[in-house]
Amino acid sequence: MDYGVMYKSNTTIRIKGYTDSDWAGYKADRQSTSGFVFSLGSGAISWSSKKHPKIVLSSTEAEYRGAAFAACEAVWLKHILKDLGLPLTDPIHIFCDNMSSIYLARNPVFHA
Repeated sequence: MDYGVMYKSNTTIRIKGYTDSDWAGYKADRQSTSGFVFSLGSGAISWSSKKHPKIVLSSTEAEYRGAAFAACEAVWLKHILKDLGLPLTDPIHIFCDNMSSIYLARNPVFHA
């Protein structure tokens, strides 16, 4: 009852996403965990945290998969806002803290 999410009326309608992953953080089976949060204007509207279904071999792969999960959510949010009559004109920015996965995502060459 004492906490909440504040949505200010004077902010622009822009979606931002933040993603992070924990490579092999679960000691029992060495699986990674990824999470993301998206904000619309001044408050959070969507978030998730879950274990990867498969074991990944590097922190780059864990972060890349986490960013891919976030990208899927961004597409869904864009469509749902369009259906609600709020089409986005600006791109959705997703922030990731792993330079290797950012370079991998920016490279248009196929990655196995």
